[in-house]
Amino acid sequence: MAREFLPNVYWIQECGKNLGDLAAAMLKGSHNWYQEGREIHIPQNAFLFAGQKTLLFDTLSPASSEEIITELHDVLKERSLDYLVISHTDTPHAGNTFKILQAFPEARLVAPRYGDAHELYHLEDAFKVGEGDSIDLGGFIVHFHEATFLDAPISLWMTEENTRMLLPVDWLGMPHMDKECLTCADELDAEVNEDRLHQFHGRVFFWLHYVDVPKTIAEIDRINRLFDPEVIAPAHGLVIRKDAMKYMDMMKGVVQLISEQERIGVVG
Repeated sequence: MAREFLPNVYWIQECGKNLGDLAAAMLKGSHNWYQEGREIHIPQNAFLFAGQKTLLFDTLSPASSEEIITELHDVLKERSLDYLVISHTDTPHAGNTFKILQAFPEARLVAPRYGDAHELYHLEDAFKVGEGDSIDLGGFIVHFHEATFLDAPISLWMTEENTRMLLPVDWLGMPHMDKECLTCADELDAEVNEDRLHQFHGRVFFWLHYVDVPKTIAEIDRINRLFDPEVIAPAHGLVIRKDAMKYMDMMKGVVQLISEQERIGVVG
């Protein structure tokens, strides 16, 4: 089910139970956010903005093809989907691109302009956007940005002006337990801590083990100054609607922790 977590902004989530080696490895560990016997989910998220025009950011994976198309029809009803934006070409983000375009043939495909292999992913005819580009949806204005922390060369972040929302794709992902699906971070029984963030980033962003930590922390500070987000909507975590800057600052400790340790586990 889609959740309207802000007026006319919908969160569509694919929530696999104990998804892959990532969740399995977490179950073996001792974590102060995890309750024994609970399932761990690693979510995939898509976000729908329904202004005068409509825009979907990311598509979920092919495992949820029917679900996302059904959710879009349920939310949009008789309305069209005007824009389909894919942040990058990994399966959890772009896996339903063509099925959604078949269901909504009037939608315009929007893709990152970064990288030089668009034709490999049938993106040569997409509307390509990057830093400095924006789309006015009427009620929402989305801006596109070169991704600061990324796991693919063709990649894109997005912000929304009126809600001051940052959509940082894989950055600020986190696992959650069963019954926490489509739950905002401020609604959890216990606050999100560095351990929960570390368990995700230490596997997916394992290259943080090799970075210059002071420069990386300075880059997080730059992002904070540039975007000053009130809401953070990550692709693989829970939506953050309160104290967004606290979570951005928390990532400094996560980066420091990853740099001091070996890579955590193996991504499935």
